[in-house]
Amino acid sequence: MELRIGINGFGRMGRLVTRAMTLHPQLELAHVNEHKGGPATAAHLLAFDSVHGRWHVDVCATAAGDLEIDGRTIGFTDHADPANVRWGDLGVDLVLECTGAFRTVPTLTTHLANGASKVVVAAPVHDDSVLNVVMGCNDERYDPARHHIVTAASCTTNCLAPVVKVLHEGVGINHGAITTIHDVTNTQVVVDAPHKDPVSYTHLRAHETVLVIAYSVFCLKRG
Repeated sequence: MELRIGINGFGRMGRLVTRAMTLHPQLELAHVNEHKGGPATAAHLLAFDSVHGRWHVDVCATAAGDLEIDGRTIGFTDHADPANVRWGDLGVDLVLECTGAFRTVPTLTTHLANGASKVVVAAPVHDDSVLNVVMGCNDERYDPARHHIVTAASCTTNCLAPVVKVLHEGVGINHGAITTIHDVTNTQVVVDAPHKDPVSYTHLRAHETVLVIAYSVFCLKRG
């Protein structure tokens, strides 16, 4: 039985997961909601990726305003407010929340109220009721009867956790510090300019000259 997927937010994460889903026949993309650019822009960005290259799958926008991917029609809407996306009516089982804008339980439960059975968030959610899942590290904690909203954690967490798991279980770690060197992100400016987040000074700088660097400390106890 195929699991029907809806994507809210067709940016970098939404487009890459769309490409990846073609390798998993048990997953079917049913609908995309993206409030910027429209279906023609979405189709172009899906087909042509500056990092991953041109996709081998045929992609286009239809005359009716939907997407066509490898001969299949995928529904498309452009609602800025996810409360307007009726996932249940669209036959969606699971929503991938990929906007990066909705990361609280009240905003995410909107997807459930609109008919989705599960929500997976492509960004950290800082709420104890939402399970942060890193595959291969703690995915056994997932309880389908209890966890209706889960997060795939952050990029840094997914890079760090597998290494820390092996070291901690095999040798033991009491204290550690990491420095993350991140590629440019969509929140950085092209040239030096003010930013809506003045505390994060790296976002004020031209993205060609500055890498995002984050530093964090962690402590672990064996047992």
